[in-house]
Amino acid sequence: MRARWPRLRSFRLRIALGSTLTALAAIFLLYVMASYTIIHRRADIIDHMLSAHLAGPGFQATPQALWPATDAQLNASFGGFAPPGIGPEAYALLRVDDATQGTLYRSPAWSRVLGDAAPQSGPGLRTLEGGGQSWRIGSVTHGSVTIWVAVNRSLSDAQVRASLLRFAAAIGVLAVAMGALAWYLAGRAMRPVEHLTGVMVRLTASDLDQRVSAAEEDLEFAQMVSVFNGMLDRLQRSFLQAARFSGDAAHELKTPLTILQGELERSFARAGADPVLEQGLANMLDEVRRLDSIVRKLLLLARADAGQLAIPMCPLDLRPALDELAEDIGLLDDARPVRLELPDHIAVRGDAELLRQVLHNLVSNATKYGQPGGWIALSARQKAGQWRIDVSNASDGIAPEHRHRLFDRFYRADHSHQRRVPGVGLGLSLARDIAVAHGGTLALADANPGQVRFRLTLPAV
Repeated sequence: MRARWPRLRSFRLRIALGSTLTALAAIFLLYVMASYTIIHRRADIIDHMLSAHLAGPGFQATPQALWPATDAQLNASFGGFAPPGIGPEAYALLRVDDATQGTLYRSPAWSRVLGDAAPQSGPGLRTLEGGGQSWRIGSVTHGSVTIWVAVNRSLSDAQVRASLLRFAAAIGVLAVAMGALAWYLAGRAMRPVEHLTGVMVRLTASDLDQRVSAAEEDLEFAQMVSVFNGMLDRLQRSFLQAARFSGDAAHELKTPLTILQGELERSFARAGADPVLEQGLANMLDEVRRLDSIVRKLLLLARADAGQLAIPMCPLDLRPALDELAEDIGLLDDARPVRLELPDHIAVRGDAELLRQVLHNLVSNATKYGQPGGWIALSARQKAGQWRIDVSNASDGIAPEHRHRLFDRFYRADHSHQRRVPGVGLGLSLARDIAVAHGGTLALADANPGQVRFRLTLPAV
């Protein structure tokens, strides 16, 4: 299987990198083509100037005394092709030989660079290596006199390389600037998406009426904004219909259930000495009470979904409520140890009855689903302006596949589906909604084998 390159998850980074690399590729191609053209054009200019000097009138009838001046003139002519700081004698070399008189003139550096032997004469230009450098040599013959002119092409190449290196450094600076500009422009282009993301982050069940204006967005994003607003419209209608149905259904069921419960209680009181009838009525009464509990929870959940769960924020102390729950555990199962790690006061703000319902649900779950005879611990501590109230119990743990669904409505783990364990799977969902309405949270803090711990967090007063 072929290895795949890791994909960048940031769309903005991919846009910035893609545009920067595309521009750099175009600049690099232009740089290579320009370098190739400059190098070859420089070589052609040197060859043209060398041929022009050799064909010029100055080499046809020059007295011997003027050859040093001609040598200096050649170095001045070709000195512009060399980097600064190089001695003038190294730009160009001159040698003049007479067939009868021998060498008439030779540049001081000729022997050191090209040796004492005369180069091959003839038409055209040649390249020789000498002194670790490359020399372009041409010759011309007038009668018995042969003149050689050698131009140091290595110095010219060094000058071209220095210029190209400076250009490459400028490209590096340009690449950084282009990358920064591409990152900025990509960020500007992503602003509509970031705006939508901000709306989505702030979106809650009570804020489904939020909309994003498409009037000031670019045409490419206006349609996406319109689609998003249309989706919110449909979501809001569906959510309101579902919340209204839950509330209406629970409200309509509440009255007949109350009447049914009253009739069953009266029938139970008149059952007399018939134990079979009495047991049947007791079972029916338990089921009606269970249905009544479900209806009341559904009503609270419907109010929470609609954002209408108004909480009277009154100062209260949760320590007495936790003490009462600890006593209730002892009354229900005196063989179950109860551990308390509670401060003298747990001052919060909220509705005392609703918060007691949250704590009662947590303790009830610890009693129902904990190990038989296992311990239950209630603890509270204050940290960073928050009360952290933990309800723990000895347990075999909760399987990982169930943990993320514990707060889903009507969800119960497989082992708790048996009717011997009362409950319908609404308690934790309702408890979390109540905690959120109080400005707090409710979460599963630990579910490993050995213990299960739920943590209620509330703002401290």
